[in-house]
Amino acid sequence: MTVSDLIQTQKAAHKKGAMHSLKARTDMLSRLRTMISTHEKELCDAIATDFGKPYVESYITEIFTVLQEIDFHLKHLKKWIKPESAGTHVTVFPSKSEVHHRPFGTVLVISAWNYPVHLSLMPVIGALSAGNTVVLKPSELAANTSATLKKLIDQYFQNQVFSVVEGAVEETQDLLKQPFDKIFFTGSSRVGKIVMKAAAEQLIPVSLELGGKSPAIIHSDADLEIATRRIWWGKTINAGQTCVAPDYVMVHETLKSSFIETSRDVLSSFFQDDYRCGENYTRIVNEQHFERLKELLNSSFVLFGGTVNRDHLFIEPTLIESEWTDQVMQEEIFGPLLPLLTYSDPDEMVEQIRSKPAPLALYLFTNSDPIQQKVFTGISFGGGCLNETISHLGNPHLPFGGIGNSGMGSYHGKHSFDTFSHKQSILKKPVWPDPDVRYPPYDQEKLKWVKKLFS
Repeated sequence: MTVSDLIQTQKAAHKKGAMHSLKARTDMLSRLRTMISTHEKELCDAIATDFGKPYVESYITEIFTVLQEIDFHLKHLKKWIKPESAGTHVTVFPSKSEVHHRPFGTVLVISAWNYPVHLSLMPVIGALSAGNTVVLKPSELAANTSATLKKLIDQYFQNQVFSVVEGAVEETQDLLKQPFDKIFFTGSSRVGKIVMKAAAEQLIPVSLELGGKSPAIIHSDADLEIATRRIWWGKTINAGQTCVAPDYVMVHETLKSSFIETSRDVLSSFFQDDYRCGENYTRIVNEQHFERLKELLNSSFVLFGGTVNRDHLFIEPTLIESEWTDQVMQEEIFGPLLPLLTYSDPDEMVEQIRSKPAPLALYLFTNSDPIQQKVFTGISFGGGCLNETISHLGNPHLPFGGIGNSGMGSYHGKHSFDTFSHKQSILKKPVWPDPDVRYPPYDQEKLKWVKKLFS
């Protein structure tokens, strides 16, 4: 079956109402849940083959999170799918107004490689929940996981409402020419612009989940040990290959030396028996990304860490003393390198971050309400945490998404359902009364009545 034929098959299924009912949607979500839970080990093994992620880490970040999301949708979908009552203005009295949540139709989900199960299936859950048919394009950089997902999805869904198209640039370009009703893309800002441009040619709505240089800020009053532990936890998950990983840390100048020493201690406690890719640490996904990170490392002033092994695509978590003009501060790192900058004046710190493109996440460590207010209201960013990193992704009640260069649109939980739904307005009006004042011919007498009634 060609890509074009596949899209037409999915569109035909949508027109026939294959996913319109609550039962159809819950059946598909339950089927997806069964697929994941039954083949948990197979999926984790594929991830390990692609880039050596430890099994426990794969389960927590890729399997558990997706199962939790499905359960959240199954629990709440009956409520979400109901029409919402809207207020009625005096100008349309008497009438009843409602907002209905309609599926877009057939949607395309283009996934990223760094969490190849999670980032593929989290948006798919929202698309199915909202009643769409779905075509998934996994990343070719996680080839084993992509192949496993295709095999399992073909087995469980038989291309009826959910299909997988594998491939690289050529296949993605072909998909972007197809008449989808919605496109959801996760990846880099560079490719996001290409996706948005292609979608604009057909006026297809898009959601873009991108990235950016997400800062972690440690103010002078922070609990330094907790801050350091949580920042390095967020940085070392998946060897830093996480879109919301702390990309750099800004430490109040009074805490610089203490942060460096505490960082050494924290990493020693995290990896007591050294770094073992596949057991307690993740390798870099491929040689291209390894060489890119190695180049950044070679151009940096290393405070500690920095060991590399090309044969194993291993890069040690590394703390780097940095300035804003350094090469490592010019683009998202997407690896285990953590630049360290200092500040003394909170206003200058806020202005420095604000002068850069809006990041996907921001993490602030402080107990000061005025500092919280200054940072959270003064800096534009997608989402973040106070005295924590990354964990905001784990709350299905919170929308996850970027702003500006870090993306547009949001998802997770009800926000995924909304992202893949068109809000259709319906006004229901009785046939009586039907006053003549609303109909032509219009004259000064009718205008007087209108002004009297509605002024």
